[in-house]
Amino acid sequence: MNNGMFTRVSALIAAGVTSTASAQTYTRFDALPNGTFPTQMDASGRIVGTAIQTGQPTKVFVRNTDGSIILTNAPSGDWEGFAGTDQIVGRYQDASYREHGFVGPIAGPFSSFDAPGAVDTYPAGANTAGQIVGYWTDSAGGLHGFLRNAAGSITEFDVAGEVTTQPLAINASGTVAGLVTDSSSVLRGFVGTPGGTFTIFNFPSGTAYAFAHINDVGQVAGYYADINFNAKGFLRDVNGTFTTLNLPGQVIPHAINQGGFIVGVDGGKYHGRKSGFLRRPDGTAATLQFPGATFINSSTIAMDINQVGVIMGKYQITTTTGGDTVWHGFIVTGAH
Repeated sequence: MNNGMFTRVSALIAAGVTSTASAQTYTRFDALPNGTFPTQMDASGRIVGTAIQTGQPTKVFVRNTDGSIILTNAPSGDWEGFAGTDQIVGRYQDASYREHGFVGPIAGPFSSFDAPGAVDTYPAGANTAGQIVGYWTDSAGGLHGFLRNAAGSITEFDVAGEVTTQPLAINASGTVAGLVTDSSSVLRGFVGTPGGTFTIFNFPSGTAYAFAHINDVGQVAGYYADINFNAKGFLRDVNGTFTTLNLPGQVIPHAINQGGFIVGVDGGKYHGRKSGFLRRPDGTAATLQFPGATFINSSTIAMDINQVGVIMGKYQITTTTGGDTVWHGFIVTGAH
């Protein structure tokens, strides 16, 4: 249990900047001065993530739709999201380097949770009903799935016939998407309902890494990559059609909304400018680039999109003489 008060601070918002080429309007925000890393946006436009200030512990923040920032006392880790209507969920590492989940109202207190018998517990997604899905490791390092309901009860599950089960996302109706490996160590995707049936789908031959997101319609979007992490984005439609996204360079989708609009990042794998993208249901795409993030190795990364087409993400700008600078959050409208 992590109890504590929360602090409301003023958002540091730069004036909106319009890109005349695409009528995109960008708004920058910083939760703390030395790095802002948003991870998820809810239907209303609230944003959750982490932020840093030099010499201080990393803080989990929530940005409200009016631009104000709440710095919470939630334990910080590498993923945070919204669960239900007014709770945040995430995962964190303890002093023994073990992973745990947490959940609680924005104002706190926050409760830790673990899957029964787990060595490590990794929440990965949540829905508006307050259900949380993720995976846990056993003493042999095997991966298994779990579903935590809004009341706190945890059900563990595995996809029948598979060696590992790694749930990654859950939609409003409780349909889960994730990854499995079989006895030959072949990585594949799955979609279905714990306690019900699961459908397995294949990635192209040679896939060594993958990720999956799901919208409320049941469309699954994500990426697949070979052993050298050459990544391609994909869309699996509700009828089972699997489409590789026709976008340049490394393509890593981060979200798909209910209308089938996909956002993410594409560009160079290690070096070179990286840009955000919006891929529309008709297959057309728009490039997302925060004004000024045009130098070599600068990055604009789209992280989420809500139903009305508001996109949020993070960006950093390099210069011809300097290295990576501070990461900032952004919101962009007009690309949808």
